[in-house]
Amino acid sequence: MFMILSPRKWAGTVLILAVFLLGTAPDAMAQKVPISFDDYHGYTGTVEYLQAVARAYPNITELLEIGESNMGRTMYVLVISNMRTGTTIDRHIELRNPRRENVQNVTPMKSYHGKPGQWIDGGTHGNEYTGTEVCLYIIDKLVTGYSSDAELKELIDECVFYICPIVNPDGVYNSVEGGNSQRQNSMMNDDDNDGRINEDGPDDLNGDGHITSFRYKDPEGGYVIDDVDPRVMVRLARGAETTKDRYSVVREDRDNDGDGRRGEDSERGIDVNRNFPEGWYGDDNEKAGSGYYAASAPESRAILEFFTNNTNILLVQSFHTSGGFTYRPFARWPDSRIDPKDLAIFDRVMGKKYCQLLGAEYPAEWDEEPAQQRTAQQGMRMRPGGTPPGGTPQQQMRQQRQAPGGQQTARASGGGGGARGYDLPREWTHPYNDTADRPYGYGIFIDWAYAQFGSYSMTTELWNRSKDFPGMPEFTGDDAQAQQARWMINYQDEHNDGAFFVPWQRYRHPDLGDGEIGGWIAQYNSRNNAFPGEALLHVCDIHWQFELFKANLLPHVVITDATAEVLYETNSATEASVTYQGDTATISRGKRMGSYKVVLVTVTIENTGQLATQVARGARLAGNRNDAVWLVGDRDRVTFLQGTAHQSIGVLEGVMPIPGIQSSAPAAGGAGQRQMMMNLPPNIPPQMMQQFMARMGGGQSEAQAGNTREVKWLIAIEGNSPLKVIVTSQRGGTHVKEITLR
Repeated sequence: MFMILSPRKWAGTVLILAVFLLGTAPDAMAQKVPISFDDYHGYTGTVEYLQAVARAYPNITELLEIGESNMGRTMYVLVISNMRTGTTIDRHIELRNPRRENVQNVTPMKSYHGKPGQWIDGGTHGNEYTGTEVCLYIIDKLVTGYSSDAELKELIDECVFYICPIVNPDGVYNSVEGGNSQRQNSMMNDDDNDGRINEDGPDDLNGDGHITSFRYKDPEGGYVIDDVDPRVMVRLARGAETTKDRYSVVREDRDNDGDGRRGEDSERGIDVNRNFPEGWYGDDNEKAGSGYYAASAPESRAILEFFTNNTNILLVQSFHTSGGFTYRPFARWPDSRIDPKDLAIFDRVMGKKYCQLLGAEYPAEWDEEPAQQRTAQQGMRMRPGGTPPGGTPQQQMRQQRQAPGGQQTARASGGGGGARGYDLPREWTHPYNDTADRPYGYGIFIDWAYAQFGSYSMTTELWNRSKDFPGMPEFTGDDAQAQQARWMINYQDEHNDGAFFVPWQRYRHPDLGDGEIGGWIAQYNSRNNAFPGEALLHVCDIHWQFELFKANLLPHVVITDATAEVLYETNSATEASVTYQGDTATISRGKRMGSYKVVLVTVTIENTGQLATQVARGARLAGNRNDAVWLVGDRDRVTFLQGTAHQSIGVLEGVMPIPGIQSSAPAAGGAGQRQMMMNLPPNIPPQMMQQFMARMGGGQSEAQAGNTREVKWLIAIEGNSPLKVIVTSQRGGTHVKEITLR
């Protein structure tokens, strides 16, 4: 176990064990690396856990170091996939450089690069470490479920999860281990221009091992002590009058450098989630994001480099913590920048499911049938034990209980939403300010991940303490804020033995004079993060279910049929040049060759997954490509008479009907190209050559659409050279099929 439990926390531990037994958390008996969620792991505990998981599950995990913070802390990604399954194009297509044979300077691809990928991260903002805990929960669910859950086994065999629990190592370390809330990364800066670096950060004044608060009487203060529970400080409304003593409440700190300010030169650097290349500049083409330039922070640069080298990622989830909702793109731009098809997938598919999991209302338009009427199950690749639409009966019952009054969660829209035709619910929205037509921010990760990388990206603000605290009632009245504060202190008294709140004690501050030190320990103030124990497990489990739902949407490209029909066979052949006029082929013979077969190869390729292999415009983005198919044989013994060895087949659609979207128009690139130089057997009558061309569709490329492609080749094979077909999709996986001549 990586959580050492003090006697003060046994009450919370008993509660957690009860939840474990109910199935919300993993069964400890099935865990090779036990993990509990009765406290936050921080950077140190997270690294220890990742390393232990990688040692315990070597066949389905790989731990990668992808970067290093300014303070020298490593960024880790845990890869979860069956390392013994999958293949990649470079294992089947020999690299040949006409100017330099036997090129050895290309790094071989890993087997999981040939599988569709899902990225999950947390801890981009250092003081939002609930996201880290959700990542660890998901890791535990995946690795412990592999041996016992057929659905998870198939996902891990056929897909890959890239999980980065801590994007901002310094911020998380300082926030959890250091007890100093730090949203930003760390930098070696002289913020107050006094010639010294990071010399005035927070201080544990009374040496109790915690950073809490200092309250002191102040005629201009904005707080009073609560009459019901003197531990609670009640914030006064602006301009409010009171006969009580006024207080100011500040963080436990002192002026370390004698400049009259406290905490003005800490390690705090920049907001990593404003340092990505998309929309980093403002409308005036001046700097609007954070940092000296886009990707100036080592953390954002490491993420960009990782994505560049792992282009199989189609789904991107970034966990933040404050608010209790999910953002999808854009923050910088309005929805007019999003393709309608992608918008429908974001909102009507993913957004609807997310609202259902939360028991939240969503627009009635999201319940409309897809424009092309067909059931989602038709042609669907159902994994063993897969979750049906709407969830399992138990999940549906839970959603009904969570929904207000247990009623239908769809709601009529308010008539807004611009081109969308509906208003976005609070729980699923986008950051851009539609009303003011103003960006929410610049240089934000999910904007880059969608607009430049081509993934379905989203940021979830995990925690809303008013809604997510188990058992918290709704407080009303003028003192609702004070009622809630009392309830939370009492909650941690009962469930955590009072471990998260330090009683106020008199202290003479070196700068502010007499007052009291105490209050919430910085890590547990609950504004940004779920309370350890029941509350944290509740948040973890809901978002694990959402990630599992999305994983089951990933594309999956396979070769469903491949045949090789021998049309003609001879022991002697001659080289020939072929020219076309309309549908007529004229053959000019050349020198004699050896024993040959003329073979018609026909291959059927399908995407049996729910989503297309790229977002709507994904294949056109830099670094992305269409799906492709190869026919591979001995280079020196196979000649392509019709069609080329490598053919683009466009983007394969998924089997899932997209609500509100018509089926795609045909995209060219399905049937191959003509080739003018052929090796042909002698004495072939012209009529037979015409039959060959007819079997190939007249030698013309045909437009194909949907989730299926049929590709044909006409080839001449010397002897009995083996053949195989390779379909390679950047985000739909790579599949290989051997072909037997018949």
